[in-house]
Amino acid sequence: MNIGSICSRRIVTIDSKATLAQAAAQMRDRHVGALVVTATSPEGLRVTGVVTDRDLVIHVLAQSVDGSEFAIADLANRRIASVSEKDDTSLALDVMREFGVRRLLVTGDDQQLVGIVSLDDLAAACASDMDRLARVIRSGLEREAAYSAPATPPAPVLRIPAMGTAGWGTVMA
Repeated sequence: MNIGSICSRRIVTIDSKATLAQAAAQMRDRHVGALVVTATSPEGLRVTGVVTDRDLVIHVLAQSVDGSEFAIADLANRRIASVSEKDDTSLALDVMREFGVRRLLVTGDDQQLVGIVSLDDLAAACASDMDRLARVIRSGLEREAAYSAPATPPAPVLRIPAMGTAGWGTVMA
Protein backbone atom coordinates (compact mmCIF):
# COMPACT_ATOMS: atom_id res chain seq x y z
CA MET A 1 0.00 0.00 0.00
CA ASN A 2 1.47 3.34 -0.94
CA ILE A 3 1.53 6.40 1.28
CA GLY A 4 -0.40 8.53 -1.20
CA SER A 5 -3.47 6.36 -0.68
CA ILE A 6 -3.57 6.85 3.11
CA CYS A 7 -2.05 10.26 3.83
CA SER A 8 -4.08 13.32 4.70
CA ARG A 9 -4.04 15.93 1.94
CA ARG A 10 -5.19 18.56 4.42
CA ILE A 11 -2.08 20.58 5.21
CA VAL A 12 -2.21 23.38 7.77
CA THR A 13 0.73 25.79 7.76
CA ILE A 14 1.96 28.50 10.06
CA ASP A 15 4.53 31.21 9.49
CA SER A 16 7.78 30.68 11.36
CA LYS A 17 7.39 34.09 13.03
CA ALA A 18 4.05 33.19 14.67
CA THR A 19 4.05 32.66 18.43
CA LEU A 20 3.62 29.36 20.22
CA ALA A 21 0.26 30.60 21.51
CA GLN A 22 -0.87 31.34 17.96
CA ALA A 23 0.22 27.85 16.91
CA ALA A 24 -1.77 26.26 19.73
CA ALA A 25 -4.83 28.32 18.82
CA GLN A 26 -4.52 27.37 15.16
CA MET A 27 -4.25 23.67 16.05
CA ARG A 28 -7.39 24.01 18.15
CA ASP A 29 -9.32 25.99 15.57
CA ARG A 30 -8.33 23.79 12.63
CA HIS A 31 -8.57 20.50 14.59
CA VAL A 32 -5.08 19.28 13.71
CA GLY A 33 -2.21 17.85 15.72
CA ALA A 34 0.60 19.22 13.58
CA LEU A 35 1.46 22.38 11.72
CA VAL A 36 3.89 22.73 8.85
CA VAL A 37 6.13 25.70 9.62
CA THR A 38 6.89 27.89 6.61
CA ALA A 39 9.03 30.89 5.74
CA THR A 40 9.32 33.04 2.65
CA SER A 41 12.54 32.73 0.71
CA PRO A 42 13.63 34.22 -2.64
CA GLU A 43 12.32 31.02 -4.27
CA GLY A 44 8.94 31.42 -2.58
CA LEU A 45 7.29 29.76 0.39
CA ARG A 46 9.31 26.85 1.80
CA VAL A 47 8.94 24.36 4.63
CA THR A 48 11.29 25.07 7.53
CA GLY A 49 9.98 22.56 10.06
CA VAL A 50 7.06 20.86 11.75
CA VAL A 51 5.55 21.47 15.17
CA THR A 52 3.12 19.09 16.87
CA ASP A 53 0.68 19.32 19.73
CA ARG A 54 3.02 16.99 21.62
CA ASP A 55 5.90 19.47 21.10
CA LEU A 56 3.78 22.22 22.63
CA VAL A 57 2.83 20.11 25.64
CA ILE A 58 6.23 18.64 26.41
CA HIS A 59 8.47 21.58 25.59
CA VAL A 60 6.23 24.50 26.47
CA LEU A 61 3.52 23.66 28.99
CA ALA A 62 5.66 21.22 30.97
CA GLN A 63 8.33 23.89 31.34
CA SER A 64 5.92 26.74 32.09
CA VAL A 65 7.10 28.75 29.10
CA ASP A 66 5.02 31.77 28.10
CA GLY A 67 3.71 30.81 24.66
CA SER A 68 3.25 34.42 23.61
CA GLU A 69 6.94 35.25 23.96
CA PHE A 70 8.50 32.67 21.66
CA ALA A 71 8.25 32.18 17.91
CA ILE A 72 7.17 28.82 16.56
CA ALA A 73 10.53 28.66 14.73
CA ASP A 74 12.20 28.27 18.15
CA LEU A 75 10.27 25.06 18.79
CA ALA A 76 9.76 23.53 15.35
CA ASN A 77 11.69 20.41 14.50
CA ARG A 78 13.96 21.54 11.68
CA ARG A 79 15.02 18.01 10.85
CA ILE A 80 12.31 17.40 8.27
CA ALA A 81 11.28 13.79 7.82
CA SER A 82 9.45 12.98 4.61
CA VAL A 83 8.51 10.21 2.22
CA SER A 84 7.23 10.17 -1.33
CA GLU A 85 3.55 9.52 -1.90
CA LYS A 86 4.72 6.54 -4.00
CA ASP A 87 6.61 4.95 -1.08
CA ASP A 88 5.08 2.06 0.82
CA THR A 89 4.01 1.92 4.46
CA SER A 90 7.02 -0.15 5.41
CA LEU A 91 9.43 2.61 4.37
CA ALA A 92 7.34 5.23 6.18
CA LEU A 93 7.58 3.23 9.41
CA ASP A 94 11.36 2.94 8.97
CA VAL A 95 11.68 6.71 8.46
CA MET A 96 9.51 7.41 11.53
CA ARG A 97 11.71 5.13 13.62
CA GLU A 98 14.92 6.66 12.26
CA PHE A 99 13.78 10.25 12.95
CA GLY A 100 11.85 9.46 16.15
CA VAL A 101 8.66 11.11 14.87
CA ARG A 102 4.99 10.18 14.59
CA ARG A 103 4.22 12.20 11.46
CA LEU A 104 5.90 12.48 8.10
CA LEU A 105 5.55 15.04 5.36
CA VAL A 106 4.52 13.48 2.05
CA THR A 107 5.98 14.75 -1.20
CA GLY A 108 4.91 14.48 -4.82
CA ASP A 109 7.01 13.87 -7.91
CA ASP A 110 8.42 17.40 -7.90
CA GLN A 111 9.29 17.35 -4.16
CA GLN A 112 6.35 19.60 -3.35
CA LEU A 113 4.43 18.96 -0.16
CA VAL A 114 1.21 17.06 -0.91
CA GLY A 115 0.20 15.68 2.48
CA ILE A 116 1.01 14.36 5.94
CA VAL A 117 0.91 10.76 7.12
CA SER A 118 0.63 9.99 10.82
CA LEU A 119 1.33 6.91 12.86
CA ASP A 120 -2.45 6.62 13.33
CA ASP A 121 -2.91 6.56 9.53
CA LEU A 122 -0.35 3.77 9.23
CA ALA A 123 -1.89 1.78 12.11
CA ALA A 124 -5.33 2.01 10.49
CA ALA A 125 -3.92 0.87 7.13
CA CYS A 126 -2.11 -2.06 8.75
CA ALA A 127 -5.25 -3.01 10.70
CA SER A 128 -7.22 -2.96 7.46
CA ASP A 129 -4.63 -5.24 5.84
CA MET A 130 -4.78 -7.61 8.83
CA ASP A 131 -8.58 -7.72 8.57
CA ARG A 132 -8.33 -8.60 4.87
CA LEU A 133 -5.75 -11.28 5.70
CA ALA A 134 -8.08 -12.77 8.33
CA ARG A 135 -10.91 -12.83 5.78
CA VAL A 136 -8.72 -14.69 3.31
CA ILE A 137 -7.87 -17.29 5.95
CA ARG A 138 -11.53 -17.63 6.99
CA SER A 139 -12.59 -17.98 3.37
CA GLY A 140 -10.06 -20.76 2.83
CA LEU A 141 -11.22 -22.60 5.95
CA GLU A 142 -14.86 -22.32 4.87
CA ARG A 143 -13.99 -23.63 1.41
CA GLU A 144 -12.13 -26.56 2.94
CA ALA A 145 -15.02 -27.28 5.30
CA ALA A 146 -17.41 -27.46 2.35
CA TYR A 147 -15.32 -30.29 0.86
CA SER A 148 -14.81 -32.17 4.12
CA ALA A 149 -16.17 -35.57 5.10
CA PRO A 150 -19.82 -35.95 6.07
CA ALA A 151 -20.93 -33.76 8.91
CA THR A 152 -19.90 -34.94 12.33
CA PRO A 153 -22.54 -35.34 14.99
CA PRO A 154 -23.02 -32.27 17.14
CA ALA A 155 -20.92 -32.02 20.27
CA PRO A 156 -22.67 -33.08 23.47
CA VAL A 157 -24.22 -30.33 25.54
CA LEU A 158 -22.00 -29.69 28.53
CA ARG A 159 -23.39 -27.96 31.58
CA ILE A 160 -21.24 -25.94 33.91
CA PRO A 161 -22.17 -26.13 37.60
CA ALA A 162 -23.14 -22.93 39.38
CA MET A 163 -20.46 -21.13 41.35
CA GLY A 164 -19.85 -22.68 44.75
CA THR A 165 -20.96 -26.20 43.73
CA ALA A 166 -18.99 -29.25 42.71
CA GLY A 167 -15.88 -27.83 44.40
CA TRP A 168 -15.80 -24.73 42.21
CA GLY A 169 -15.17 -21.47 43.96
CA THR A 170 -13.53 -23.06 46.99
CA VAL A 171 -9.88 -22.65 47.78
CA MET A 172 -7.92 -25.73 48.64
CA ALA A 173 -5.29 -25.23 51.31
